[in-house]
Amino acid sequence: MKIGSVYFICAVFLISCNHTDKKVIAKVDIKSANTKRIANIQRVNDTLAIPDDTIPKIIIPEGTIQIGEDKLDTTSKVKIIYNSDVLNNGVNNVDPEYSKLNWKGIFYSKDNYYIKPTKTKVSKERPSPAEDPSEEPIWILKCEIKDSCFRLISGVDNLSVGPIKRVKIADFYYAGQKQEFNYEGVVYTLYTTGTKKNGNIYNFKLFLMAKVKGHTFNQLLYSLGNDVALHNGGDNVDTIFISLVGDIDGDKIPDFIIDDGGYAFGSSRFYLSTPAGNNAILKLVGYSEDRG
Repeated sequence: MKIGSVYFICAVFLISCNHTDKKVIAKVDIKSANTKRIANIQRVNDTLAIPDDTIPKIIIPEGTIQIGEDKLDTTSKVKIIYNSDVLNNGVNNVDPEYSKLNWKGIFYSKDNYYIKPTKTKVSKERPSPAEDPSEEPIWILKCEIKDSCFRLISGVDNLSVGPIKRVKIADFYYAGQKQEFNYEGVVYTLYTTGTKKNGNIYNFKLFLMAKVKGHTFNQLLYSLGNDVALHNGGDNVDTIFISLVGDIDGDKIPDFIIDDGGYAFGSSRFYLSTPAGNNAILKLVGYSEDRG
C-alpha cells in the first residue's frame, strides 16, 4: 500500500508539472513539411506572465549574434502602399506624385501570390455616396492589374517578378508564443516576449532567429515600449500580423511584411534580406501607416 501511494503521488506531481508548463508557453503543431505549412499556435492561458523578457524553451546557441531593432533610414526612397489604398478603396489620401513612380505589385488570385510591374493612375474622387457628401474628394491610386492587390512597392529594383514561395504564419496575440518554419532547408524561429500587468502585455517583442549568411542571428524585428500595451483596445496595438513571409528579392531567404492594428490605427513594415548584407537576417526598408 505504501508503494502504491508513492506511485500515486508521483503521478499527480508529473501531471501538475505538465499542466503548469502549458500555462507558460504555447505549443506549436506543424501540419506539413513543405513551405506552405501552417503552424497552429494554441491560445496562451490568460495567466501568462514572462518576467525580465525571458522565454522558456528558446535555446540561444553559443556565438549567436544579437541584432537590435532596425530603424528605417530616413533617406529611403522605398514606398509601400496598403491594399486598402489601392483600387477602389481609397481609405486615405495618397500623394498625387505617386503616379510618377515605377511600381511593382504583390498580387494574388485565390491563394497564389506573385510580383508583377503595373501601371498606375491617381485620380481625385469623392468618397462613397453612403458617406457624408460634404466630405472633400480624396486621391485614389489605381493599378491596371485586375487581380487583388496585396501591396504596391516602389523604390526596390531587385524584386523578383513571378510567383512567391510563401509560408503561412499565425498571428501573434500574446507574449510567450513560438513558431518554427523551414524555408529552403533553413529552420527559422519566431518568438515573442513581454510582461503582463493589469491584464495587458507590455514591453512586447517579436524576434526572428536563424542560421543564415554564415552566422546564427537572433534579431529583434518589432517591439512595443513599456508605455504601450498589446491587447488593451483603445488606440494602442491589438494584434501583430505577419502578413507575408516569402522570398521576393531572389536570395532564397524569406522577406517579411509585418503589420499591426488597433482602433483606428494600422501600420505596415517591409523587411528585405538582401539589403541587410551579412550583418543581419533582415533590414527594414519601408514603412507606411493608416490612422483611418
